Amino acid sequence: MKLRVRVLDLDAEKYVAVLNERTAKRIGEGPDGRVEIVKDGKKVVAILNTAKRSVKEDEVGVLLDVAEVLNLKDGDVVEVFPEEPPRSIEAIRKKIFGEKLSKEEIEAIIGDVVEGALFPAEASAFIVAAQINGLDEDETVYLTEAIANSGQRIDFDGVVVDKHSIGGVPGNRITFFFVPIMASLGFKVPKTSSRAITSPSGTADTMEVVARVDLSAEEIKEIVERVGGVIAWGGGANIASADDRLIQIRRPLRLDPLGMVLASVMAKKLAVSSKYVVLDLPVGPEAKLRSFSEARDWERRFKELGERLGIKVIGFVSNGIQPIGRGIGPALEMRDVLMTYTGEGSKDLLEKGVEITARLLSVLKKVPISRARKMAMDEVRSGRAEAKLREIIEAQGGDPEVRPEDIEVGRYQEEVISPADGKVSYISIQRIAAIARYAGAPVDKGAGIWMNVKIGDRVKRGDVLFTLFSSSKRKLKAALEVENPVRVQ
Repeated sequence: MKLRVRVLDLDAEKYVAVLNERTAKRIGEGPDGRVEIVKDGKKVVAILNTAKRSVKEDEVGVLLDVAEVLNLKDGDVVEVFPEEPPRSIEAIRKKIFGEKLSKEEIEAIIGDVVEGALFPAEASAFIVAAQINGLDEDETVYLTEAIANSGQRIDFDGVVVDKHSIGGVPGNRITFFFVPIMASLGFKVPKTSSRAITSPSGTADTMEVVARVDLSAEEIKEIVERVGGVIAWGGGANIASADDRLIQIRRPLRLDPLGMVLASVMAKKLAVSSKYVVLDLPVGPEAKLRSFSEARDWERRFKELGERLGIKVIGFVSNGIQPIGRGIGPALEMRDVLMTYTGEGSKDLLEKGVEITARLLSVLKKVPISRARKMAMDEVRSGRAEAKLREIIEAQGGDPEVRPEDIEVGRYQEEVISPADGKVSYISIQRIAAIARYAGAPVDKGAGIWMNVKIGDRVKRGDVLFTLFSSSKRKLKAALEVENPVRVQ
């Protein structure tokens, strides 16, 4: 059917077209159906909305993104056809009923996710089916490879290493020690990280305080070849691009199917040629992993998947009962990292960064863990690791001379004090994260928390437990209304 174009001054995450409801009936489609719009041999498949009056019977309303792709303007004539649902929906239905999916079926689902051919409800159904029925080892391998192949891949010569933390622990910025130490020892470390999903800061958010993180795949390769390491945002480089789309779908559902988490992590490692990956598995009453047995199960699954992909995985089950470091929120975490390199920051942040690095060094160098730990710490104490971090910052467009005090934090501050004498018996990492986010983190880079205490510390009434920062008085007030996360007994 030939129709005149009306460009609607709106945009959306999906391609959308609007037909008069009478026109929609004539082509046999209704709201939330699919239509193909064709102009000069180019086509777009769009989600169909219908209208009674705002679009005439001889018109098709197109949103700005559709108009841009097809180079349309008001009054242009296009052809509009009904479009059949993608075949991947049948594969999703199979998974809903507990059947195993083939490599081709999973590739079709991921391809349609990337192209936007699946409606949000259809893609969500795949997530829910994976949560309820699980993904077996074969399906997880197929999903990992499909995600890795959904974006650009980078090949490196030499030994390529990486790390990943399961997350859930605020302030856990050990990447800023692992990458510089390994790079200073001659290994290649193309670390691509996520932005925060539910935490006060992701590694990419923290690095962005001092340098660019939206690097292209070509820039990542050049910097790693020249400097040895990079700390970049994976989404900016179009690496494993399907992963960002799947995370966006999982986020509102708050679902993390184990097979999908495995594929999400390992696809990004596969896409940058990693051969060795050290995996941080924090365990705690409020962490993502609540028990050591759960952590060991995740470690086993990661190792089995790594074997199928040609990647050696080294697990490190760590303590996740309290925040790591003192800074929580992008700018405060970066301050903490730089201060720690000079001996003024967080001892636990340095110790964990060195320990997780040593776990990998022990395997690579075939030395006892004590020797590997000394090798890693020597890189820090000699200044070589800090110099490498600053070299990476400069390579990513930042100031290599940046000092902790140069990093701007929220102008509005409030100290939270101890209500009594006693010992810090518990720190709620979930409430810590919630407070920092209420304060504005990670969007407000200067928002967050500076911790003054750890579990086991003795305090007196009136001592500062932590200081809250924000760029907004209103957000600071909202953050202060959250229950105190620090228990003193």
